[in-house]
Amino acid sequence: MAAALVIETLQAGYEPGLPIVRGASLQVEAGEILALLGPNGAGKSTLVKAVAGLVAVSAGRVLLQGADITQVPAHRRLALGLAFVPQTENVFANLTVAENLELAAALQGVKPRQRLPELYRRFPDLDRQRSLRAGRLSGGQRQMLAIARALILPPAVLMLDEPSAGLSPRLVGEVFLSLRVIRDEGVAIVLVEQNVKSALAVADRAAVLVEGIERVVGPAAQLQGDPRLAELYLGRRSVTAPAGAI
Repeated sequence: MAAALVIETLQAGYEPGLPIVRGASLQVEAGEILALLGPNGAGKSTLVKAVAGLVAVSAGRVLLQGADITQVPAHRRLALGLAFVPQTENVFANLTVAENLELAAALQGVKPRQRLPELYRRFPDLDRQRSLRAGRLSGGQRQMLAIARALILPPAVLMLDEPSAGLSPRLVGEVFLSLRVIRDEGVAIVLVEQNVKSALAVADRAAVLVEGIERVVGPAAQLQGDPRLAELYLGRRSVTAPAGAI
């Protein structure tokens, strides 16, 4: 069976001839959380945006469940099973919780009664706050809403860009607990994070990106005490060294 997501020597960026992602290769299996770590400017967010079809790819391929989607428009990737939750502007602040979910369902051709009851059961806080505007939700509740919107069409792969940004440790724990549940249902999750400790605690595997390419990839539990993380984050190791695997 093909991996849920395969990224092959991907190059991508915002300006022609100036790639930020410089040949990254990663693989994520169904029912696995891959944490994508790295120092600021490493290209983590650019990589997931390129996979989502939001940043131009100049070389390499993206395979979703074995199918090449590199040239597929972003809006069609969602229908194929690839969901993406950006760090900001991931909900409509002036709409209620219910309106956010109903609009997402309508845009994706899903009848609300077919999917929303299950999402409300999954996220009880959203059920209790159906009539509240999203802009008045707590940070954690807003992230839950953004994730719920991404689950309207059950995805094969869910990518999240910095879901813990601005959240308290308690709320980070709640959001990451929801990701574990989604992972256990067979969804592959790519988690871009600056909170290294929390990311490694929730992930099955992790990859450290430096200057647009993976440098260390391995089981999250083993990477928690690996001195290479500090070396790569603090720049004490040459970024021209070959990628390592544990």
